[in-house]
Amino acid sequence: MTNNRDKQISEARFHKLFDDTQAMSIQGYRVDGSVVYWNAASERIYGYSTSEALGRSLFDLIIPHEMRDEVKQAVAWMFDNEEGIPPARLNLKHKDGSTVPVYSSHTVVSLPNDEPIMFCMDADMRSLEMAEAEVQRLSYYDSLTGLPNRRLILERITSAMRNTSSDTSAAALLIVDIEKFHSINDSLGYSFGDRVLVSCAESLQQFSSSPDDLARLGKDEFALVLPCSTSSLDAVAAEAELMATQILQKLKAPLILDGRSHQLNACIGITLFHCPGILSGDELLRQADIALKMAKRSNTTDISFFDSQMESSVKKRLEISQALNHAVDNDALALALQPQVDQNHNITGFEALLRWHHPKFKALSPNDFIPIAEANDSIIALGDWVLEKSCQLLVKWGAEKSSESFNISVNVSPVQFRRGDFVQRVKNILKTTGANPKCLCLELTESLIADDIDFIVEQMASLRELGVSISLDDFGTGYASLAYLTRLPLDELKVDRAFVRDLDGHSKGALLTETIISLGRSMNLTVIAEGVETEQQFKRLQNMGCEHFQGYFFGKPSTDVEHYLPSKSL
Repeated sequence: MTNNRDKQISEARFHKLFDDTQAMSIQGYRVDGSVVYWNAASERIYGYSTSEALGRSLFDLIIPHEMRDEVKQAVAWMFDNEEGIPPARLNLKHKDGSTVPVYSSHTVVSLPNDEPIMFCMDADMRSLEMAEAEVQRLSYYDSLTGLPNRRLILERITSAMRNTSSDTSAAALLIVDIEKFHSINDSLGYSFGDRVLVSCAESLQQFSSSPDDLARLGKDEFALVLPCSTSSLDAVAAEAELMATQILQKLKAPLILDGRSHQLNACIGITLFHCPGILSGDELLRQADIALKMAKRSNTTDISFFDSQMESSVKKRLEISQALNHAVDNDALALALQPQVDQNHNITGFEALLRWHHPKFKALSPNDFIPIAEANDSIIALGDWVLEKSCQLLVKWGAEKSSESFNISVNVSPVQFRRGDFVQRVKNILKTTGANPKCLCLELTESLIADDIDFIVEQMASLRELGVSISLDDFGTGYASLAYLTRLPLDELKVDRAFVRDLDGHSKGALLTETIISLGRSMNLTVIAEGVETEQQFKRLQNMGCEHFQGYFFGKPSTDVEHYLPSKSL
């Protein structure tokens, strides 16, 4: 009697657990596919009440017609082998005919003296897909104005450079800067400044020939592409100058907000290019920006063209490129480390950041010289140097009890990673230095995922076999999707600083940050938020469930790391 009562109590507990589970649809099926169990979450996700579902066929209820043969085979296999198949992302069917994306797991329960039952556990992915779509949207569009951002305008320029019906077409790129815009924010407040930017965006849209020709580059700058329409640079220059003049007239017209009139001023930099051409979108933006700076310095005009007199910047780039080829041999590199901490401010590791000091150019920002290094392949030698120095530090720290658990995160350029010998290079450096691979984390960017995903997964798996961990850097700003994320052998997600900066109230940045943290934790990944600069951001991220942090609030990158080590407090 006691055993029966215990069994009844146990069954009641499991029924209560299954019935009350709100986030997970749990269904039970006989071998013929008929429903024997259907919890409340299943009613919500698929639209059928329990009474409607019980006794009906799985294949009629939620399996799309084109999937039925495949699912029937899978169900038969599970009952024959009395085990589930691997979990997978599936697009199933709602009562109303709409598609329901789920992450589905399966198991077969077979008890003595009882018929076997297949249980399906489905997690509703619709809310995550919406968040993913929003992440992707913010990757290409400015959240304030709704215009394309820098990333999308660069793709537009690339398209213009490659796709043209003529071999001798020409086009123009304009950068428009709202002068002294910071004074509007300072005197009237940021919300008023936002309204001014939205008004400027609406005015500029009148001059764009397509939605992707106009972008907000950031703060008070906009970029506008004048598409290929003629083979003559002179003709395009005249058309661009006319457009720039009209834009200035439009922007300088009195702006009426809250019944008050405001006067804006602007400057415009223009560069011309051939379609197709050899210059990159970044280079064209740089040229237009140089022209913009000339216009700002001028006392006679608000419009300036990039011309041969501005080639000094191009020559400087060439000098930098040549010098980078000898940076390692000339002992001109240094390693700066920025601490990574837990919720109690305890240092758990560091991110390694490359610094280069050139006698002529002094201390250049990595944002300036890394793209050049990637373009001329010197990034391979630079990357090996950073990895080797980081591993040497790990060996040094490993000899001390107080620092042996510290890890170092090293950024890996897509150029490095795409080489077929990258895994072997990492293996050789680990072997040469004797570093503990478990203390080494390689940070990859989302831009990698635009390439051959099978190759990426294979490379990442090989690296993890060496013992190193893999982090996806700046998550939420690139190409990663939930489908890709489930395939990548990751250990860590880094929340992009752009989202961390936008954590006020119920902003989209806050929503996306919380979604990314929840997603990472649900996948058993370490989640680290970078760019934390204030205590308010730190506390907000903690409340969202984030447990690892990096940013100026905890320490700036430093080539003298000793003051961060345990013998001294942070």
